[in-house]
Amino acid sequence: MSKRLPIDIDPFRLVEQRILLTGEMPVKQFPRLKKLLSTNIGVMQVDLVFTRTDVTALPIITGTIAGSLELVCQRCLDAVSFIAKSDLNIVLVKTDAEAERLQYDYDTWLVEDDRIFLQDFIEDEILLVLPHSALHDKCEPFKPLIEALPNEVVDLEQQENNNPFAILKDLKY
Repeated sequence: MSKRLPIDIDPFRLVEQRILLTGEMPVKQFPRLKKLLSTNIGVMQVDLVFTRTDVTALPIITGTIAGSLELVCQRCLDAVSFIAKSDLNIVLVKTDAEAERLQYDYDTWLVEDDRIFLQDFIEDEILLVLPHSALHDKCEPFKPLIEALPNEVVDLEQQENNNPFAILKDLKY
């Protein structure tokens, strides 16, 4: 049974309560992701734990976002299945200075106005795990490659005579 996820959240309040959010989000709800898919059918399974880091007690979101996507193969333009899985370990920050201070140790998420629009957060994480170019292991290109065979090569002199610009070589300036 799927649980519906909230639209926006106060992540710092959820961290204090140590909340676990679990649910599904349809792929068709992600506008930026839809542009990369051959079909927008399917759901992403989301498990988010709002807690604090062990040593430094920083507010952190851990968990996973996973689901099957149908991407467009960049070679043959057919659908190619891709299992998207993102393991989250993201520290929540309120300022750019705080994010810059933590950037080498943690992945950070800047929380403005103490709210996170959950759909954007999940979509960003999915986009980060997508391959640069989705390809089948073996497939033919959408348009066949044109290769010249030695017996089909036309004599260069004949090409020159048929060239409408050949007369220009005799002109002097």
